[in-house]
Parts: sequence; structure tokens; C-alpha cells
Amino acid sequence: MVHNCEIRVRYGETDQMGRVHHASYVHYLEIARIEMLRELGHAYSGIEADGFLLPVIDLSIQYKGVVIYDDIIMVETKASINGRIRMDFSYRLWCGEILVGEASVQLACLNKGTLRPTALPDSLVRSIQTTQLKR
Repeated sequence: MVHNCEIRVRYGETDQMGRVHHASYVHYLEIARIEMLRELGHAYSGIEADGFLLPVIDLSIQYKGVVIYDDIIMVETKASINGRIRMDFSYRLWCGEILVGEASVQLACLNKGTLRPTALPDSLVRSIQTTQLKR
């Protein structure tokens, strides 16, 4: 499954050159990831309420094009399970027909109370694995 999330660039996300600041992309990835999880029936607030945290443990972004204020970015997101405690997300960011970035993010699952690594919730694992079968 590929989840698509449309984001319009706000003025405050640009730099002095009028281009999207490199740090803004991290927010775009987070928005897309949270919306994908929500669409799968796992709102992040619910994951936390169930006693889990999903911190980012690895992040990589390759910038491939220029994006400016008021452009619309389409963020394509794919998720996969990586062992018992890790989830991987891969992204492609488009501005119209132009690929402007590619990224990957890895999350680890922590017990909210102890902040120790713990297995991903079974229902979340099933949802991600089911979407992988539909690709």
C-alpha cells in the first residue's frame, strides 16, 4: 500500500532564498507517517494511550529538487515491519511530476512507562503486514 498525503508549503517553512528549508522536510515526513497510521486505524494518540511510544531512531533524506512557498508536495509513504520492535517508512516526495526528495525513517517501539524497547503492538504489525500483501 502506498499512502498519499498532500501538503501545501507555508511561508514559514521557507528559507531566505524562498525555498523550503531542509528541516521542514522532517515535518512533512512526520505528517505523512501519522496520517498513514491513522488511515490504517492506528491514530498515534491511540498508540500512546495503549502505552507505546514510537521514537525516530534513524532518518535519511535525499533532496532532489526545489520546492517553494505555496507549492503542493505529494508525499508517498510505504511502511514495513523490521523485526519485533522496529518499523521502517520510505517516502517519495513529488511537486507535480517532479521527484523532489526521497527519504527513509526508522522507528523503534518503547514501553511508555519504562521507556524500554518492547514489541510493536500486534494489531499494528498485522495492519502493516496486510498492507504489504496488497502492494
